Amino acid sequence: MKKEQAFSGLEAAIVLIAFVVVAAVFSYVMLGAGFFATQKAQEVTYSGIQQATSNMVIDGNIYGTMGATGLKQIYFWVNVPIGGQAQKLSDVVFSWSSKQNIGPTEVLHETGTGDATASKFKATDGETTEVTTLQPGEKAYIAIGVPGTTLPAQGDWFTLEMKPKIGAATLTKKTLTTGYDGGVIT
Repeated sequence: MKKEQAFSGLEAAIVLIAFVVVAAVFSYVMLGAGFFATQKAQEVTYSGIQQATSNMVIDGNIYGTMGATGLKQIYFWVNVPIGGQAQKLSDVVFSWSSKQNIGPTEVLHETGTGDATASKFKATDGETTEVTTLQPGEKAYIAIGVPGTTLPAQGDWFTLEMKPKIGAATLTKKTLTTGYDGGVIT
């Protein structure tokens, strides 16, 4: 007859404790991974909400002035909706294209007040004070010097894309009516 050793109660208890410890560690790791995934999902959601509510919008009409050879300047008001994030205007880029200049031209920030030079824009309070940061609920008056050597004339179109550092871009397409000599661009 063979002699078989039995599994003692102490050994069974040790194995049971080992299983419980392994299960506890595994559940801790799984809970930690779940909490981490939940936290990352919340961050992505909040970031998306921030991006969606931080866009800059054109508030009202777009106005223009004509020079001897075509559209020289355009002017309009922009704002950040309440609940959005403040926008540093030197970080905003406008992209311009027109019937004459099909490829987009970047229009960059220029300090000061008054008319902007070609391919530059200035931001003021509508009078003599320069605006550098646009807070939610505030407005800024943007003056853009139309880029290009051949300027849009009566009957020509142009597009203007406003790209803030934070938030969605806004694209506007306008056509100068025949007989347009300044004022509201419809």
